[in-house]
Amino acid sequence: MTQLTDTRISAIKPPATGQAEYPDGIVTGLRLRVGSGGKKAWIVRARAGAKIVNKTIGAYPAMTLKAARSKADQVLQAIARDGSTEALDRTFGALCEVWIDKVAKPNNSSWKLQDRRLEMHVLPKWRARKIASIRRADVHDLIDGIEGDVLPNRVLTVVKTVMRYAVSRDWIDASPVEGVHKSKAESPRDRYLDMAECVGVWRGSDQAGYPFGPFFKLLLLTAQRRNEVAGMRWDELDLEAGVWILSNERTKSERPHVVPLSSSALAILDGLPHFGEFVLSTDGETHIAGFSKGKAWLDGLIEGLGASVAPWTLHDLRRTAATHMVRLGVLEDVVGRVLNHAPKGVTAQVYALHAYLPEKRSALERWGEELARAIADKPADNVVNLKGRK
Repeated sequence: MTQLTDTRISAIKPPATGQAEYPDGIVTGLRLRVGSGGKKAWIVRARAGAKIVNKTIGAYPAMTLKAARSKADQVLQAIARDGSTEALDRTFGALCEVWIDKVAKPNNSSWKLQDRRLEMHVLPKWRARKIASIRRADVHDLIDGIEGDVLPNRVLTVVKTVMRYAVSRDWIDASPVEGVHKSKAESPRDRYLDMAECVGVWRGSDQAGYPFGPFFKLLLLTAQRRNEVAGMRWDELDLEAGVWILSNERTKSERPHVVPLSSSALAILDGLPHFGEFVLSTDGETHIAGFSKGKAWLDGLIEGLGASVAPWTLHDLRRTAATHMVRLGVLEDVVGRVLNHAPKGVTAQVYALHAYLPEKRSALERWGEELARAIADKPADNVVNLKGRK
C-alpha cells in the first residue's frame, strides 16, 4: 500500500466521473476521497462486528495529512471500543441533557440552578460543540468571560461535574476541565469607579462606536447585568413610556423586571440602528458577545485618551451605578429594586405589590444627570458624601 504524502496528494487528478479513494499506508482505515469536481475529503472506514462504519472527518487541505492521521486514530479507537463514532459525535448540549435527566434531577435538589447556569453561561457557546473537541484553553476562555465575584467558580464546578460524567461513560478519554482551578478569592468585590473614571469609560465608549460603545454606556446608566443589556431586544422597549421590560426568563433572579430609562439612556437608544430583533448586534441576527475582547479594546481606547482608570470589570459598572445612587441620597431599598435584588421579608415579597416605578425612575434619572454633569465637567450639587469611600 502506497504511503500518502502531500506531494502525492497534490498530484492526484480528479476522476472523470464519480469518486476515487486512496488509502493511507500509515493509518489503516484512513482514506482520501477525491470527487470528479476536484474536492478532496478524508474518510475513515472500519469494521465493527458485522457492519462497516464510514466516517468523514474533514476536507483536504483544510485538514492536513498529519491532522487527518491523528483524527483517524481517535475515530478508529472509538469504533473499536463502542462499535460506532457516537461518542465522538456527541455534542456538549446533548451531554448536558443526559446528565440533567439521569444524574442531576434524581440526585440533586438544586438541579434547576445547575441547569440555569449551563443554559445562561455555557450552552450559548458550547451547545453544538463536539465534547471531544473541547480543550482546556476553551474552558479558560469560557470561565474568563463570566462576570461576577463567585459565579465563575460555580459555573466551573458544574462544567467539571458534567465532563466527569462524560468520562465515566467513556464518551471522552479525559476531561479538559481537570487542571483548571477555581479563582483563589471568592470574597465579594467592593470596587466601584469614581466619577473621573466613569468619564474615562464614557469617553472611551464614544471612541468605540456601535455596538460596544452604547453597550458600555447602557451598562453604566441602567445598572443592569451584562447579559441582560447585551441581549436587549427592541420588543422589550417602550421608548415612548421610557421603560425596558424584562421577562422572568431574561433575568438572573427569574423575576420580571421593569427598568425606567433615564433621559440619557433614551438619547442613546434613539440614535441606534434597527437591523434585527436585538438592540446591540454585529450581524443583525444575534446579540453581541465577546465581552472580554470588547473590554480589552475599550481599555486600550481609554489609555489612548490619557484617562486614568484603575483595573475594573464590567460587573463593576453595576456596582458603580448603585454606589453613586446611594451617594446621591437614593434609599438603599430603592437601589435594590433598581438592581432587581430579591425583596427581603414576607411583607416585601408578598404584600408590598408597589412596583417602585416612580422611585426607580427618579433614582436612575438622578444618576444619569450626575454622570452628564461630570462628562460636561460641571460641579455636582445636592449629593450625600459617603465617608470612608474613595
